[in-house]
Amino acid sequence: MKKDHFLLIIGIIIIVVAIVLRITSSEDDWVCQNGEWVKHGSPSAPQPTTTCPGAEIVQELNNGSPAEQPLVGNDQDEHGCLGSAGYTWCEAKQKCLRVWEETCEGLITISYEDEVSVSNPQPNQIITSPLTVSGQAGGTWFFEAVISIKLVDLNDNVILAHYGQAQSDWMTEEMVPFKAILDFATTVESGYLVISKDNPSGLPENDAAVKIPIKFK
Repeated sequence: MKKDHFLLIIGIIIIVVAIVLRITSSEDDWVCQNGEWVKHGSPSAPQPTTTCPGAEIVQELNNGSPAEQPLVGNDQDEHGCLGSAGYTWCEAKQKCLRVWEETCEGLITISYEDEVSVSNPQPNQIITSPLTVSGQAGGTWFFEAVISIKLVDLNDNVILAHYGQAQSDWMTEEMVPFKAILDFATTVESGYLVISKDNPSGLPENDAAVKIPIKFK
């Protein structure tokens, strides 16, 4: 008798467990597959209205693989300058540069355009050695009838440091003609002719110069 009761209890427990598992099981439920709700069995509940977990990932994959997406930094312009890295083409220096790291000088520094005028060479002119430099500058740019003239490369490395000779009285604030003959040798292709103002004070705020882009042959 006791054995029958024990078997009955075991049978009831098995039935209850089966019912609970049936109720809580996902056998009949909505499951998420590949970013979409898929019916599994015969769920009594309607399809969920919430976003299926993983749907965003599937959407990204459908929009293209990483290899098909634009690469950061793959935006070179016609000169090979990387715009995303801040580089732009400087025609005067014939290279890519960041303007906050290195200035792209124009033909002549506008601030001193009324104080210095160079007739030879002209901006971007191809020059050979010896080079005759001629022009005029305000008398205050001279010291003892000479004015500083240099040839430099695009990185301001000095190729030749020389001077121009005043062709008239330089003790004036008026424009004074000058002339120089420069003998030089270089392997670089581009650079500048630099005319500098005399600065006896040595103070940086009193410095002044014009830079004219030139090409070497």
